[in-house]
Amino acid sequence: MKRILCAMMCAALLAAAGCAAKPDRLKTQLGIDRSDFTVVSETDTHGGFHGDGMSCLVLNCSGNREKAMAAVSGWKPLPLSENLSLIVYGGERDGVSYEYNLAEQWGMPKIENGWYRFIDRDSESTDSGDDTQLFNRASMNFTLAVYDGDTDLLYVCDFDT
Repeated sequence: MKRILCAMMCAALLAAAGCAAKPDRLKTQLGIDRSDFTVVSETDTHGGFHGDGMSCLVLNCSGNREKAMAAVSGWKPLPLSENLSLIVYGGERDGVSYEYNLAEQWGMPKIENGWYRFIDRDSESTDSGDDTQLFNRASMNFTLAVYDGDTDLLYVCDFDT
């Protein structure tokens, strides 16, 4: 009985520690303070022991465009790189079909005019801004932020497998 109680307490502590340990990537890595903008939608399917899942936050930045422009000033201009385009919108390369189409799951349309920031959070990554090794690993752990310059919507998505 004592062992069962001890195991349950340990499991509860580990679960609580995991929840508290998630960093605020929006502020620390992207320089975005969500309180400056209006939340349009927010979803999160992360769960389980390994924390696999997706989360997406959509912010309307039209009411504070100056702050949004300052935050994205160092980001890359669209279009997305070939690897990111394949994972976000799907497609084919070298006879291989990529059916991820994360944009559909995230509710993000095809964006032509804007900027993006990719952060590779995989433990094997040697350059967090480089997506060239995205398909060469057993798992993917990244953050992708895309700012739509036409609608002033910011899509921030975390993907973990």
